[in-house]
Amino acid sequence: MKVLTFAAALLAACVALPASAARLTVWDLKLGTPIDQMPAWIEFKGYACGSNGGPVLMPLKGWEEFKRCRPDEKGLYEVYFEYDDEEEFIARALDDGRLARNAGTIDKQFPVVTSALFDANGILQGVRLITDPRPDYKADNFLAFLRPREEHHLFGAFITAQFGIVANRDCQRLELGPGETDIGGQFTKLNCARVDEGQGKRFVVQVRYFRKPGQYERDPVNGTLTEGQFESSTRAEVYLAR
Repeated sequence: MKVLTFAAALLAACVALPASAARLTVWDLKLGTPIDQMPAWIEFKGYACGSNGGPVLMPLKGWEEFKRCRPDEKGLYEVYFEYDDEEEFIARALDDGRLARNAGTIDKQFPVVTSALFDANGILQGVRLITDPRPDYKADNFLAFLRPREEHHLFGAFITAQFGIVANRDCQRLELGPGETDIGGQFTKLNCARVDEGQGKRFVVQVRYFRKPGQYERDPVNGTLTEGQFESSTRAEVYLAR
């Protein structure tokens, strides 16, 4: 009897079944949605209390457990979530091109940390995306064509265009603070905000690209070039306009 390998069996299953629908993303979440009308828990994964882009906190079973999280200064409960990874596992097994568009939680090939922000009544008041540096430390990151951390400030150009933000109208350019330095003669500290009355939404974007205090291009002791000593990030948020 001929024995099928796992990859061959998986390939046969994929050929036999119709192509799956595109996975949901943060942009499929509709502001103003009550907790009981949010997408089914199975559409995403990795639910947990968020920490404003930092490490995840208490694991959650789904949106409905939002009140297990501590509210922020605005009274909003942050639920961290990740995109469904079924297609990523299939792509890795078959070694095909779908990996590039299904690897991890990404937006425009930038890895991102995504969160849903609920008020005390369980109404979705906002969503948040912050560029995620973690994939830079994965050995197979290059297979997914994800943008490296040094380019994460460039996500700002994509997201401001998506939000209809115009730099000279909606953005404030900040100067470097004490101990902060440029990178190769360049730096970016940009705070942007725009309210769209028609959509009833407020858009917020922050872009950072510079060296923080204590970060150097060359080691101050031995003069060797350093690696990874810089801040390169983009934060994007959308809220219901109040």
